[in-house]
Amino acid sequence: MTIPKDKINVMHLVLSLETGGLERIVADSVLAIDDRLFNAEVCCLDRLGCFAETLIEDGKCVTLLQRNQSRYDYLFPLKLRKFLIEKQVHVLHIHSGTFFLATQAGVLARTPAMIYTDHGRPLVETKIDVLMDRFSGCFVDKIVAVSNELEDYLVNEIKLPKRKTTTLINGINTSKYCFREKSQVLMQEFDITSKDQVIGTVGRLAEVKDQISLIEAFSLVQEKLPNSVLMLVGDGPMKEKINNKITELNLGDRVRITGNRNDVPLLLNLMDVFVLSSLSEGTSVALLEAMSSGIAPIVTNVGGNPSLVDDKVNGMLTSPKNIDELSGKLIYLLQNEDERKEYGEKASQKVRNKYSIAKMVKEYEMLYLGTLDKKQKCSILVATGSS
Repeated sequence: MTIPKDKINVMHLVLSLETGGLERIVADSVLAIDDRLFNAEVCCLDRLGCFAETLIEDGKCVTLLQRNQSRYDYLFPLKLRKFLIEKQVHVLHIHSGTFFLATQAGVLARTPAMIYTDHGRPLVETKIDVLMDRFSGCFVDKIVAVSNELEDYLVNEIKLPKRKTTTLINGINTSKYCFREKSQVLMQEFDITSKDQVIGTVGRLAEVKDQISLIEAFSLVQEKLPNSVLMLVGDGPMKEKINNKITELNLGDRVRITGNRNDVPLLLNLMDVFVLSSLSEGTSVALLEAMSSGIAPIVTNVGGNPSLVDDKVNGMLTSPKNIDELSGKLIYLLQNEDERKEYGEKASQKVRNKYSIAKMVKEYEMLYLGTLDKKQKCSILVATGSS
């Protein structure tokens, strides 16, 4: 192994740093990385966002190098190449949504090491997207999946090189996401009483998250448990359809849509049960945060969810789009407080033991160093060992 004689420049490439699991992971990684060895920055290709503000306030460098928002710009990789050279990037860490553009720029800039992290796949895989991923996979040094299930999919379905592909599970700040008493201020803000039982979820309001099914299941819960409240934390392209569904089911006074918030840890503490109704997932950051906070989860049996939630041990698994099954399990947990609390305690223990941000960042640090060491292309590395 080698160690750096100067700092290694790591550039994270993302579409934005708006509210989302991928974006939170990138921001937390930059904040937690060993700054004695690494200088980590972020480049956004579409927009900045709330996590950009957080990083900038902490003295981290975030750049908006905006691509054409209306059409594909064939010259953009040259612009990105110039940026990478100016920044003297040693490790280009590419994240979902930027794979094809970033790989071209990295090759043109002769970036010493390129690592791609796939945070989850879209609902519909177009043929051109798959082909672009296969092309890009030929040029990066490592491909990281955030769950074992996703790694299998990338290798067997997308046909990315198996020898380059590995799994590195997401981690979170477990000291930030912990059990707290419910905030009376937030309860007043969202008109929640001490008698109400809160079902909640955190995530982008998007088709893949399938909040529509959750709302339909909640309508059945309401018939049985009128003191139940549904809280949706997040924003996104499905907001109008979600509002229409809430109106259609006459649930307006029992559903709270918070929009994007910077107090998610406190909002999680309002919840009695956390739900992920997703149709596809990698390793859900929102689920890790909820489990760390001691909230009993009910999640769809897709992607990396069953690796986190052991059915009827630290939560419950449910089938995607199965409204009756989901509503039945919600009613059961809300009516069985002891079991709900037991699930929450075991969920928190599992995350705190296995999924900390410190563990994840250390694994990425070793990946950066190991990749540079193996390629022996970076002049900032110096060999260790006795003579």
